[in-house]
Amino acid sequence: MLHPIPGLTHLMYLVPEPAPAPPPQKTPVPREVSGLIRVALDSLFGLRPVTQLNHRRFDASVRSHITARQRAGDAGVVKLISCHVQMHEQVAEAFGSIRYAGAITAYAARLGESGGTWRMLSFRML
Repeated sequence: MLHPIPGLTHLMYLVPEPAPAPPPQKTPVPREVSGLIRVALDSLFGLRPVTQLNHRRFDASVRSHITARQRAGDAGVVKLISCHVQMHEQVAEAFGSIRYAGAITAYAARLGESGGTWRMLSFRML
């Protein structure tokens, strides 16, 4: 923006606009996170046995929720519509939607890292 110089009526100086702050760096999503989500969804829809939900990788509440909501695998094709992951310090929050048997439903998961290993702490199918 141009501002007049005091005492000099015909001269003006240019004050540059402040530079916008750079966007925050995006933390890359580890492959392990998407793998755990895939195993949980496959087990939920009967594409994998529930026994593949290892107690070191999946919390007891996750295993019990998947066992309670498990569906037969022959009812149709499961299609992943969206998957979004927000990374925080040693925590990942994932959510998305799935098309199954003509209906669209959502899921949400929380994963945590300790000792270099990711573990699914919470999983819900809505």
